[in-house]
Amino acid sequence: MESTNRNLEELLVKQNELLEENNRILKRLQRFEIIGIWTKVIWYALLIGIPFALYYYFLEPYFTALGSSYETFSAGIHEIPGLKYLEEIINQMEHLN
Repeated sequence: MESTNRNLEELLVKQNELLEENNRILKRLQRFEIIGIWTKVIWYALLIGIPFALYYYFLEPYFTALGSSYETFSAGIHEIPGLKYLEEIINQMEHLN
């Protein structure tokens, strides 16, 4: 009877150690998951924000200094060979639907 109690006590102590270790591992995983989520949020914010910042801080002053605007730039882009044809095809497909 005494050996059975001792075995049960050893098993309970071992189970308690395993539960504490499991809890530490789960907390670490949760911390890494939260860090990963915030890293992705920051990464996508940079990925989306950098082009706008580049235009606003670097390109817009040159457009303004040259007397140009986005509309002029956009009109110049539409002069690219094939782009106008591609727009016409897309418009025709939209009208068919």
